[in-house]
Amino acid sequence: MGARTFRDRPPHRPAPPSAAIYPPREDTFLLLPFARVPAGIRLLEIGTGNGLLALTAARAGARVVATDRNREALRELLRTARAGGLPLEVVRTDLARGLGRFDRILVNPPYLPTPRGFEDPDPPLRWALDGGPDGLRLTRRLLGAFPRHLRPGGAAYLLGSSLQDPAGTARLLARWRRAGGRCRIVAHRELPGERLTVRRLDRPARPRAGGRRRGRSRRRTAAPARGRPGGPGGGSSPGPDRRSRRARGAA
Repeated sequence: MGARTFRDRPPHRPAPPSAAIYPPREDTFLLLPFARVPAGIRLLEIGTGNGLLALTAARAGARVVATDRNREALRELLRTARAGGLPLEVVRTDLARGLGRFDRILVNPPYLPTPRGFEDPDPPLRWALDGGPDGLRLTRRLLGAFPRHLRPGGAAYLLGSSLQDPAGTARLLARWRRAGGRCRIVAHRELPGERLTVRRLDRPARPRAGGRRRGRSRRRTAAPARGRPGGPGGGSSPGPDRRSRRARGAA
């Protein structure tokens, strides 16, 4: 399913963040140093949730796109970006469908192994936490999508957990290396009964060719009051709806 449009609530009726928005936790903070990037680079955060990583990169001067399937998460992030005059674009889409290529991609995917029949009935919580039976359902799709959305020399920073199936993780990374990509652990944190890691995945020298998939992504942009450049262009996936709404200054 392609991306869908969401509508902002009127400014005079602000809504509090949904309880289903994934809050900043240990995994978020482990990725945070990799959101502090040089000004001007194109950065994508897939599954932005609370938006901390996207906002940090935008404040550093990156041209940021943040995606999610959770409408409330995107609405809240857009309000925060507009209030701070940050050049940040939000897109409700599946992974990076309809978007172009980036210098850096950040992802904290759902990685909790969830047996069939035990899925959370609340979609936002399921999107944030449910990694499928082996914890790798979204990670598997991400490794297939990264080559299409990384520029030459670009890298993705992907959070993982020891709770995920180790044999499945090893197979995915071996496949990435066979395609010419590089992979190394750049951060880790020990928790009771779990080890979190951040892996840097460098774009394969020969990205797999893939046909265009049908679908649309709808964008909303927060632009700064002083006119700093922002917003991405181009695309290797299906062409998004190019119409975007820009807000100058506070919402």
